[in-house]
Amino acid sequence: MYFKRIELQGFKSFADPVTIDLNDGITCIVGPNGSGKSNISDALRWVLGEQSPKSLRGGKMDDIIFAGTATRKPKGMAEVSLVIDNSLGILPLEYNEVQVTRRMYRSGDSEYLINGNQCRLKDIKELFMDTGIGVDGYSIIGQGKIQDIVSTKPENRREIFEEAAGVVLYKSRKAEAERKLAAASDNLERVKDIISEIESRIGTLKEESEKASEYIVLRDRYKYVGVNIIIHNIDSLIRTVEASRAELFDMEATLSEMDEKGKSIEALIEERRLNSAALDQSYEDANAELLDRIDELNTVTSRGQVNEEKLQSIERELARLEAVISDNLAKLDSEKRNFGELEANEKSYRAEKEQVERELAQAEADFNDSKRKLEAVNTEIENSKDDIISLTNKNVTRRADITTLENYVSTLNDRRDQLNEEYSGKDETDAENARKLKSLESQFAEVEDKQSHAASKINEIVVQIRELEETSNQRNRQIAELSNKYNRTLARKNTIEEMESNYEGYNNAVRQLMRQHVNGIFGTVSDLIKVPSGYEIATETALGAAMQNIVCDDDASAKAAVRWLKDNRAGRATFLPLSSLRYNKQYQERDIENSPGYLGIASQIVGADEKYHVILEYLLGRVIFASNMDDAVRISKMSSRGYRIVTTDGEVINSSGAITGGRYKNKSANILERKNEIKELSEIADKLREQIAEHRDKIAAGEANVAALKESRAQCYDELHQIEIDKSVIGSELDRIKKLTEDAGAHREQFSSELATLDGDIAKATEMVDKHRAEISETDTRIEKLNNHIEELMVDAERYDSRVNRLREVTLENKLQLSEQDARILGLNELIERVRDTVTDLENEIDDARMSYEELDEKHHMLTSSDAESSDKIEELQNRRKQLEDKIKALGEEIDSNKAAYEVAISNQKELIRDVTELQDAKYKLEVKSTRSETLLDTQKDKLWDEFEVSFAEAQDIRDENFGITAGNKEAKEIKLRMAELGDVNISSIEEYKAVSRRYEFMTAQENDISTAMKELKSIISNMERKIRDKFKENFDKVVINFEEIFSELFGGGHAELRLEDESDPLASGIEIIAQPPGKRLKNINLMSGGEKTLTAIALMFAVIKAKPTPFCILDEVEAALDEANIERFSNYLKHFEEVQFALITHHKATMEHADVLYGVTMPEQGISRVLSLKFEDGFDPNEYADE
Repeated sequence: MYFKRIELQGFKSFADPVTIDLNDGITCIVGPNGSGKSNISDALRWVLGEQSPKSLRGGKMDDIIFAGTATRKPKGMAEVSLVIDNSLGILPLEYNEVQVTRRMYRSGDSEYLINGNQCRLKDIKELFMDTGIGVDGYSIIGQGKIQDIVSTKPENRREIFEEAAGVVLYKSRKAEAERKLAAASDNLERVKDIISEIESRIGTLKEESEKASEYIVLRDRYKYVGVNIIIHNIDSLIRTVEASRAELFDMEATLSEMDEKGKSIEALIEERRLNSAALDQSYEDANAELLDRIDELNTVTSRGQVNEEKLQSIERELARLEAVISDNLAKLDSEKRNFGELEANEKSYRAEKEQVERELAQAEADFNDSKRKLEAVNTEIENSKDDIISLTNKNVTRRADITTLENYVSTLNDRRDQLNEEYSGKDETDAENARKLKSLESQFAEVEDKQSHAASKINEIVVQIRELEETSNQRNRQIAELSNKYNRTLARKNTIEEMESNYEGYNNAVRQLMRQHVNGIFGTVSDLIKVPSGYEIATETALGAAMQNIVCDDDASAKAAVRWLKDNRAGRATFLPLSSLRYNKQYQERDIENSPGYLGIASQIVGADEKYHVILEYLLGRVIFASNMDDAVRISKMSSRGYRIVTTDGEVINSSGAITGGRYKNKSANILERKNEIKELSEIADKLREQIAEHRDKIAAGEANVAALKESRAQCYDELHQIEIDKSVIGSELDRIKKLTEDAGAHREQFSSELATLDGDIAKATEMVDKHRAEISETDTRIEKLNNHIEELMVDAERYDSRVNRLREVTLENKLQLSEQDARILGLNELIERVRDTVTDLENEIDDARMSYEELDEKHHMLTSSDAESSDKIEELQNRRKQLEDKIKALGEEIDSNKAAYEVAISNQKELIRDVTELQDAKYKLEVKSTRSETLLDTQKDKLWDEFEVSFAEAQDIRDENFGITAGNKEAKEIKLRMAELGDVNISSIEEYKAVSRRYEFMTAQENDISTAMKELKSIISNMERKIRDKFKENFDKVVINFEEIFSELFGGGHAELRLEDESDPLASGIEIIAQPPGKRLKNINLMSGGEKTLTAIALMFAVIKAKPTPFCILDEVEAALDEANIERFSNYLKHFEEVQFALITHHKATMEHADVLYGVTMPEQGISRVLSLKFEDGFDPNEYADE
């Protein structure tokens, strides 16, 4: 098998179709830098399945398509075909010639073909597995891959060995089998978990299913009995209510007549009451005036006697006050003299205290100042002592260092003398080699600067790309998160829409009928109404079972639907024909509308199309929505039109006053919430979709920036690659010159270096000794000064300490004197206050006595002048008393007459009130009885729905006219007892048990199938591991022998070996390369020079090809880092592989000399590569073509 030709079209710089024939022997591909010769290597790598744009020196995969030039339009497709001779049948295809083709379009679409038939990339890769040909094989070797062989980790070198051993296909299939085994293991665990879960449930479900079946039979019978019991109760209550209403009507007529009679009696009573009030007022006024005149007469008569007694008393009090005033004036004069003496003493004591305080303040100030100075002196003494200790320690250390340094200098002088003797007679280094070395080093430094600049530029671009890619990755993560939210939202929306379309939550009859799409049926009530957010529970409670009522066009539609239900035994349903539905218009009271908590009439809050307005009025026209139960109860009491009040939490206040509340076991308000939730979910999904689109636009913009940067990076890599080639050539020549000069100058340089080092060390040591001695002298001087300073400070400290003790005693004495003065002043102040209070009290008593004396003197004068006026007043008052007594007698007689008529009217009113009260009591009792009956009637109707979900109208279909109430009650109790004995029942367990049983059987079969498959996979993996181990070990031993032989031949001697890092695990062990070039020690390859590494890698590549020859091998500038001698060895060794086609991309003349065919790649037109071929005969001069 060999490669016949490669065809390129639109690939990178090959815009036009190009065919390169590949003959036996060695084919060289040459051309100037940037002409596109390495694109041929990239094309071969790409057609064999390369998926990494980086490996193809691109930023993204569509970079391989010709991008156009200033004069050429870009291509829309790149295509490469490889034609292989398969006459020996090495490839597993029944064709003598195999053509592999790969195409890529700008849209990103790719095509893979084998002999014109489309296939998968996997098919192409498997076709070349274990042949040495392929992306990961050793048929395409570039300078980068050569470096990878020698620089990569030992465990990463296994690829070429495994390819050579022919185990790649086995490893691929083994990995696939292991993935299948892991997936099967995961599936088995999941299946076992599911089976375990099912086994834990199936027994319980079976018991629940049997119990549920019995419960359904009991429930249906209980419904029949219970409904008939309630109907019997309702009939009895209806009769009671009607009789009560007739009797109440008669009582209200009688009460009306009594009311008229009572009004006339009240008018007569009011007239008598007004007369009585007027007479009473006149009688009271006359009596009051009579009493006033009598009192006035008595007062005037007794006033003369009283005045005489008062005069005598006043005269005695005046004499007493004169004595009190005289006595208190004497006491006041004595206390004032005493007060003056005390104030003088107090001022004297205060002056003495102020003098003591001044002395104390001065003593304390002097004490604190002396104490601070003493502390400062003591601190300075301690600091000086610490400084002396520190300086003394430093001097001890310096003297020890001086001794050590002097010994060291003596030793260095001895060694210098010895070296001077040995150094005499040595020649100068060769001047010519020094000149060449300097020139090459300058050139090498210049190339290194260029390399550093190019690498720095690449790093900058890489950082920018990494930042953009990180931003893109972050946005991708955000898109993934938003997509998950979007998918969950859509899933939730689809689930709710499916529930809506399947009428989940409805009874069976409604669900089946709505699925039939019967003519004239518009939908259920819950379908047609529009409930505002927050009113779902209130609306559901108000409608109850009516939510599932079916709205139809007319009676005929309803009858047709009923017939369908009967014919199909689908159950029962309630229909609302729009043509015949009637309702009573309700008028709301104004005071209720303004009541707190009033939300509105339900039919006005809940919406629907105009066509269905009659449905709202019929079902919700007598329902008011309220905020809470307290508001609902208040509104119910205010209403007189029989409204039912429903709160937003679902409590109900019936028109009769009955209250229904609590919480249902199963919340059914979801039926009404579905539409609102679907709308909300749609809005959320739209927002999420917009956010995802926005992130994707930003990612696209970022990718465009990354593509531009990667294109710049690729150009920089090309520049760096050329710089590295130049550096390698200059480095090889530099190494050669250095090697020539090293032997001649090594000994001399060693001596010179050591002498220079010794002189420097001696100078440094001597300088350090002098420095230490100067520092010791300076330190001794400082220590002496510190000792003198400490002695001066000690004298100051003794003086300050003596003064502090003396001032402490003075301060204490002053404080004791101050305490004594405070005690004296305090005692005097207390005494002064007592005297001051006594003086104030005496002055107040004198003032009071004088004021009382003046008042009594004035009264004495007034009483003397009033006796003459009393006689005339007495006669006038006696005449007026006689007139008033006659008037009072006449008014008393008139009052008695009016009182008798008033008492007769009151008696008649009491008798009427008694009769009305008795009749009202009877009416109230009858109303209570009627209300109780109505409440029980409503309760029984509610009970029909609460217990059996049957309205009163629907219950008529279950009515049994021959039903016995006594036997029915007994049977209902027995059924209820049995149902209670069953406990909680899960009706859905019947179908669930059937489904779980089927699933258990299926999962058990799955477990057996997976277990069998895992055993087979484990057996396959074990067999593959054995084959891989045997084949790899066999081939590895061959490569080891070949490597040692070829290494010695290429290096002209030396030794090399390959080792497995872990002999016990050859399938995963890394491969270590140990090499010993001639004249050097055995060392790891990572410690070798660049040229040695390259030649070692080439030796290893040849060893692999020798162990398992590959039909074709392309070498892309692998010898660039070699010198002329090693290139000659490399080129000569290629002749050893006559059965291998070699294609070499090269710059070296020595390599071209061994070529059988030469292809030149040029770029006559900017950006467009052309290929020229030349087959050599004897006498070919490669220098001519190499120079071109």
